[in-house]
Amino acid sequence: MFNDVSAAVTEGFLLKTVTTMGVGGPCDYYIVPSTIEEIKSVSDICSEKEIPLLVIGNGSNILVDDSGFRGVVLHVGKGMRKFQIENNVLQAEAGVPVPRIAFHMAKEGRAGFEFMAGIPGTVGGAVVMNAGCLNKETSSILQSVTYLDSDGKVQTKSKEELELRFRSSYFLGRHHIILSAAFDASTLGDTEEVMRNTKAAADIRKGKFPINVATVGSTFKSPPEGPHPGRLIEETGLKGYRIGGAEISSVHANWIINKGEATADDVKKLMEIMQNTVAKQFGIELEPEVLFI
Repeated sequence: MFNDVSAAVTEGFLLKTVTTMGVGGPCDYYIVPSTIEEIKSVSDICSEKEIPLLVIGNGSNILVDDSGFRGVVLHVGKGMRKFQIENNVLQAEAGVPVPRIAFHMAKEGRAGFEFMAGIPGTVGGAVVMNAGCLNKETSSILQSVTYLDSDGKVQTKSKEELELRFRSSYFLGRHHIILSAAFDASTLGDTEEVMRNTKAAADIRKGKFPINVATVGSTFKSPPEGPHPGRLIEETGLKGYRIGGAEISSVHANWIINKGEATADDVKKLMEIMQNTVAKQFGIELEPEVLFI
């Protein structure tokens, strides 16, 4: 079926090996593209054969079902990782890890990207979710996004057309594939100061959240104006609560940790308990930030 695709195709690939939570069953086909042409070829085949297609970046912020994914998984986070600066604009492919961008820009003395050091994801994922850290969002420096639409055509939309809101964008829920994004890199600063602020952003996240653990990151959306899920969940006394191999972190209550043998079902049950308990005690409905696959 994928004979004309130059990238390697693996059948029955276990998705828990490429997700940060470390859960999830197998997909039918797993492909790591390194070019736009490869992405387009796979997309065309899936469209023609009516095969479901899932695109992942860093494998964070997603919870893959224990039964896996019946279709094709394109792992752009392993192959689409080139970026360059031209005329004060950073052009970055969808698979580039955003912390890598933050530190590269700091070395260049270009300000505005410091917050990205605290986002454990890729350019594509950061755009889809309008990811942010330290009260700053991807939208603050984004200029435009180039993507493959659901009809297989390459399109470019400006920032103003992308419906960027808190942890949401035009792309959320649509069958488009982000190929690259352009960011404003025109703000120059003192190189030492920019690097210091970039390291501080990374350190703040390390100090505030669990590190070196298997997790999706923030479980529920935490808008800047509140209410903050971590505080609410902590006040219910659920910190450290565990179902199977999934545990509410004792460091930050809005994070669920895979203690070794967690299943997606364990995580979902734990999320349900967190939502129901907070709703019962505070009358507040927690909205998941994690995407269910």
